[in-house]
Amino acid sequence: MTRRVRPRLHVSLLLLSVGCAPKLAAPVAPPVAATPAPPAACTLLTVNDTYRIEPQADGTGGMARLRTLRTRTEAAYGDVLVLHAGDFLAPSLLSRTYKGAQMVEALSALDGDPAAEDPRLYVTFGNHEFDAGKKADGVALDALIGTSGFRWLAANINWIPTDSGAPWIEDPHLLASDQLSCGGLRVGIFGLTTNRKSADFIASFADPVATARAQTAALREAGVDVVVALTHQSMDEDLALLTALGDAGPDLVVGGHEHDHQTGDVGPRRVYKADADGRTAWRITLGRDGSGALTREEELLVLDASVPEDPLVKGIVDARIAAHDLAFCAKAGAPTGCLAAPVGRAKVPLIGAELEIRRFETNLGDWIADIARAAYPDAQVAFLNAGGLRLNRDLAAGPVNRQDVEEIFAYPSPLVRVEIDGATLQKVLGRAVQEWSGNGHWLQVSGFAWKHDPVAGTGSHLTWAATGKPILPTDRIIAVVPSFLADPTTGQDGYTMLPAAKGPPGPDLKALVLTALAAAPDGIAPAAEGRICNSQRPGPCLAK
Repeated sequence: MTRRVRPRLHVSLLLLSVGCAPKLAAPVAPPVAATPAPPAACTLLTVNDTYRIEPQADGTGGMARLRTLRTRTEAAYGDVLVLHAGDFLAPSLLSRTYKGAQMVEALSALDGDPAAEDPRLYVTFGNHEFDAGKKADGVALDALIGTSGFRWLAANINWIPTDSGAPWIEDPHLLASDQLSCGGLRVGIFGLTTNRKSADFIASFADPVATARAQTAALREAGVDVVVALTHQSMDEDLALLTALGDAGPDLVVGGHEHDHQTGDVGPRRVYKADADGRTAWRITLGRDGSGALTREEELLVLDASVPEDPLVKGIVDARIAAHDLAFCAKAGAPTGCLAAPVGRAKVPLIGAELEIRRFETNLGDWIADIARAAYPDAQVAFLNAGGLRLNRDLAAGPVNRQDVEEIFAYPSPLVRVEIDGATLQKVLGRAVQEWSGNGHWLQVSGFAWKHDPVAGTGSHLTWAATGKPILPTDRIIAVVPSFLADPTTGQDGYTMLPAAKGPPGPDLKALVLTALAAAPDGIAPAAEGRICNSQRPGPCLAK
């Protein structure tokens, strides 16, 4: 089993040519025109973890560009299936108001007809589809699925029954698996979702390996040429599935959950994941060679300014954004346009892009963690799961506006005070480095420092940042954390070694950040101090 992480590449290879090293190159923008694929070729266009219908601040991504990319790909390669590997209903600034309806609306327009059924678009559920997890939320989710113009795949989710005995979520758009003809190939596809977040309307998640085995066998018995698993689980879990099943498993996995593009191989089978928010997409063309053997050819495509926004989808997106601005500002009792209003200034760029804040110490992470620690006068340390800081872009030096802060905090962020010892803090580091890199359980910290060895997969050398002295296993520590990390009912993002918080939650971190910005009229200028020392990245280091 091999794994390649974030290969900035354009790869071509035969599905059966095991052991051949891929050719590496930079990702490229999709061509306006290309030589059509040979007969009996089906092309997959894949994305995952899209939280915005609009482009990023740097102009990349957005549903209107994805529509253009689909149009170009269909023109160049013929029959195309669009696959979304989960996490799109939440969290986002707009989802607080529209509960994911804005994303379903945009996805339903990707075929150019918002009112028509799209038989070439499939999605699976991500863990964030269950952010709203009450039974009433399940009723709303069922209704939302009913409004969609595409198919949802969920083979391993067991829904609770209603009073009539029917599944809580049941709609003609929702299937365990499907099969269809694409470019002369018969394609079978099924969906898998991680069990990292459940909901009151979910009875259980079936074992993904057993589910994949059964689904693959059933699809092959039905006569499909290729089996695709559309998954939302970690890369490690995807690779473990392929390893466990071998020839009894799917031919390829289109996955989500990580937010940076990557591939992983198990023999001739490959896992594909694109960047979050539609910054990139994979084009995977499946066919047959002269001998009838299955082939696979792939390309990582960048959705930047070279991919113009489709006018129809852009109009839908722009209308939603404008309506949201009116609704948000009215609810806040502020003038229209309040989201663009400055709430502070930064003297230096603030580093919030996910490939930084979910892998390394950043100045934005340090500054927010310091604010959290200062909320409790007796606190010695604070640590925040980076998945709670969801801006996914850097902020340039200059004004910081209300929308910037709202996008950092996609969830309510009350703080709590917990008492732990040094041995527990060491266990916290062990969780932080799991499945590095790019995961939301990575930490931004205050009051202490440590060394991260990404090759060995360890966190060590716990040190008090102020004194440079080691933190001993028996040291008693007062820590500030988001309430999410100290609530056993949430799964705690894996930080189950933390005790439950005593007493009610404290101040909300977003409110504290807004107050801190307002208190610094000349601007803030945080610096990454060396609290997290990466053995592969030179820089200051406070850990001894």
